[in-house]
Amino acid sequence: MSEKAFTIRRATAKDVEKAFELIQALGYTHLDGEAFKRVFKELLQHQDALILLAEHSDGRALGLMTLSQRPQLRLLGNLVCIDELVVADAARGLGIGGALLQEAKAFATTIGAQRLELNTRRSRESYRRAFYVKNGFSEADSAIMRLEKDFFK
Repeated sequence: MSEKAFTIRRATAKDVEKAFELIQALGYTHLDGEAFKRVFKELLQHQDALILLAEHSDGRALGLMTLSQRPQLRLLGNLVCIDELVVADAARGLGIGGALLQEAKAFATTIGAQRLELNTRRSRESYRRAFYVKNGFSEADSAIMRLEKDFFK
């Protein structure tokens, strides 16, 4: 695939099926399609969120990234989070993930963010091959603590 064979653009409502397939490729095969469509539409309209789609010149979806931003007191400014990043299996190794990360960095720069971060599983291939480290990220000394909705009482 040549450099010009794909573009990165903001997703639109018409991209919901492409996005659903890509998110399922991350291993989230249990997701309800209708609920996904609802949340996708909400994200498109959310002022602090951005969905980017990497697309082949023939219209095939090659990658997807969602970003969110919010101010944080401890940073004295904005934090940008990469919430999801996926590249289609057939398109891995072609520079699409790196190009999506460059878009995230450009977005963070544009809004004057103090930090760009993401969470990933150590079991993911991208982590094992140090994809994020190769793209300038460093692993933070932190733990993710979760409370699922069944325990919000």
